[in-house]
Amino acid sequence: MEVELRYYAMVRDAAGKTAETVSLPEDATVIVLINHLIGLYGDPFRVYVYDDEGRLLDYLMFSVNEVDIRSLDGFDTVLRDGDRVSMMPPIGGG
Repeated sequence: MEVELRYYAMVRDAAGKTAETVSLPEDATVIVLINHLIGLYGDPFRVYVYDDEGRLLDYLMFSVNEVDIRSLDGFDTVLRDGDRVSMMPPIGGG
């Protein structure tokens, strides 16, 4: 299956592009996608997702078809052919 990706801010810098389409196995989850991207982009991408001890960081926001994965099944959210996944840092201000 193919999944469309959109990168924003520091994730865009790590990937070196704003968007791309990747092929994944059927029923891949968001965590499978993340690990696939680490395989493609190595440490520049990994440091935005995992801490030094290999724990997932939760400051990046992931959405599937414009729905935050925290309101779905989190990193276990199953992706479908044609889904659009966006990765961005949290938005803050004061």
